[in-house]
Amino acid sequence: MPTLFEGGPDPLVTDSFMDRVEKYINAINLVIDKLKIILTTYNFVGDAEIWWKTVSHTHNLDTITYDTFKKLYYEKYFSAPKRRELKKEFDGLRQGNMTVTEYENIFTSLLRFTPGIANDEEGKIEKFVDGLDLTIRPIVAASEPTDYAKAMRKALVVEVESKDSKAIRESYRHNKSTGVFSEGQSSKKQNYE
Repeated sequence: MPTLFEGGPDPLVTDSFMDRVEKYINAINLVIDKLKIILTTYNFVGDAEIWWKTVSHTHNLDTITYDTFKKLYYEKYFSAPKRRELKKEFDGLRQGNMTVTEYENIFTSLLRFTPGIANDEEGKIEKFVDGLDLTIRPIVAASEPTDYAKAMRKALVVEVESKDSKAIRESYRHNKSTGVFSEGQSSKKQNYE
């Protein structure tokens, strides 16, 4: 069963709740609209439960369709201005100081608000790659990934390799400045002694 839904201002929680409910509805192959509504509203508590009681007094629950119910639900808890705001956030999304995994998690959670890109594999790859850090982006783009999963895997590999290379360079600089080298390494200073 889906978790309880209290309502509130977070559109991601609103959308996530409905996704879980619909996943459950599909899993049990529920097709009757009235039962879908009962199942969904059974999980309402707090503000959501109060809202639903109000709606149930103004709508005929015997004839309301599940699509109408969802429309009312999204109008209340996921308004068009909130969707536009999240789309703007997605449009401006950049990896910045995040890891590739953190960036990808936010990318994926915001992607649903841009159906044009979400339904277009090429556009999705392009947007993901364009938002990557400048040290990762050119390598991933040059690999010309043909699907989103390949772009993500390549970005993760490049991130790990980049961190390893940076650690090696920093270790070398530190050793060079202190004159301490591991076996097999030497400095010009040591070669002339």
